[in-house]
Amino acid sequence: MVRAKRIYLFPLAILFLVVGGVLHFNAPPASAEQPLQLITLKGESGTISPESVTAKLGTTVVWYNSGPGPVTIKFTTKLGIACSAPVNFAADIFGNYESVAVPMGATASICFIGEGEYSYTVKRLVSKGKEKPVEVTSSGKVISVK
Repeated sequence: MVRAKRIYLFPLAILFLVVGGVLHFNAPPASAEQPLQLITLKGESGTISPESVTAKLGTTVVWYNSGPGPVTIKFTTKLGIACSAPVNFAADIFGNYESVAVPMGATASICFIGEGEYSYTVKRLVSKGKEKPVEVTSSGKVISVK
């Protein structure tokens, strides 16, 4: 009797594995459902491209540091709550967001759930030769709409 149950359980387990694998590989990727906006932080001049982004509610905005050295991003407008865990950003208890030092080639991102215009600054330390590093500051804006 025990042997008969094992014979039926093995094909059933194989069937679950096959069906689960087919369903998993045919499912659309999660990122296809979530809209993204990319902002590139360029060079020693501190250029932000684009300087202003309009994003629908639920859109994740990603900042990519393509310039030399780390940058920090700080929102000068209170953001409040983000819809998922921000990457490389931290908020104080009042909803003011600031990034950690984002190294060259890395990203930081936030998903916006509140309508409004959110201004931010980007700071980069630029050193030329043996001179003392100079802080370069640029400003940008994310406009979140329905």
